Amino acid sequence: MHISTLYIEKLRNLTQVNLDNVGTVNIVFGQNGSGKTSVLEAIYCLGFGRSFRTHQSKQIVQATEEAFTVFAKLKADTADNREHRIGFSRSRTGESQIRIDGESRVRFSELAQYTPVQLITPEGVALVTDGPKARRQFMDWGLFHVEHAQYQHWVNYSRLLKQRNTLLREGKYFSDGGSYWDKELIKAGDALTQARKAYLHSLNEYLAEYTNRFLPDIKFEFKLLPGWSEKYESFEEALVDKLELDTKQGFTSVGPSKAEWLIKADGVDAKERLSRGQLKLLVAALRFVQGDHYKAVTGKQCVYLVDDLPAELDVINQEKLCKALADTKSQVFVTTIEKENLLMHFKNDETRLFHVEHGTVKEITTG
Repeated sequence: MHISTLYIEKLRNLTQVNLDNVGTVNIVFGQNGSGKTSVLEAIYCLGFGRSFRTHQSKQIVQATEEAFTVFAKLKADTADNREHRIGFSRSRTGESQIRIDGESRVRFSELAQYTPVQLITPEGVALVTDGPKARRQFMDWGLFHVEHAQYQHWVNYSRLLKQRNTLLREGKYFSDGGSYWDKELIKAGDALTQARKAYLHSLNEYLAEYTNRFLPDIKFEFKLLPGWSEKYESFEEALVDKLELDTKQGFTSVGPSKAEWLIKADGVDAKERLSRGQLKLLVAALRFVQGDHYKAVTGKQCVYLVDDLPAELDVINQEKLCKALADTKSQVFVTTIEKENLLMHFKNDETRLFHVEHGTVKEITTG
């Protein structure tokens, strides 16, 4: 879907913003602290139901207000130009309201399917360098948006894992049929692992295209770490072996809930091989790979959000990244301090300029 109108209210220093002429490429520029990243944050909330900067709602809502609101009009990528209206609001206490085409909805998953988002930020290298949670979320984003039938395996596994952990925590594993839940958990876990493995395998087919653009002298490859040691031949074997430990600790210590992936660079873990600048390019490549795969399978486009694109990149790599964004033909929102840094790379009728100053956003015409 393509955002044609964006309305933001009471989010950080954006008291009331109404952008009714949104283009394909949207350059949002202004000084540090002006509010330009908050524009991306608002769009991200439509795709994820949370900020990429904090998990605390009270930090996003303006100090004197009770909730922030983001509303968007969307046009379909296809020729029929169907339009949807979506809205998301969250209070200081974390309560959410979702509306789609005038109707209230309960599940955020219903909203997320309208605005699949890919985020590229200077801090995004954490996808590769930090703990495994973000890497699991990367895989499961793909299962949700691309292989939605396979996403049910994640839902089933999460439900069964919660049941098993409750039995372990309350000391009722042996008295309340823990072995039965283990059998069900193993079935769901094996299905989820196979779905994740298949998804990463499909991404590998797209990986070289983008890594060759940005880091052409290095060969990259995804590898799934399923959530148990290689000394075990299966999830079942690991779960059985760890039962004594799990009963002592009160939670399940192995399985898909501990899974992650690593990206190998010439056979070595990328975070050990690459500089920070190279890592930023690699993570950008991973976002493009995921977006291209999504488009190939669904026929739909992601929305790309790029914060402070010039940061830590020389002019040549800035140009490479801008060209990759343009080549996706997706909708792009990119922030920068100086618009001239990016405007030279995006020269077409679908480029829009928005200046942000003290929380006010104003479209600037060119030419």
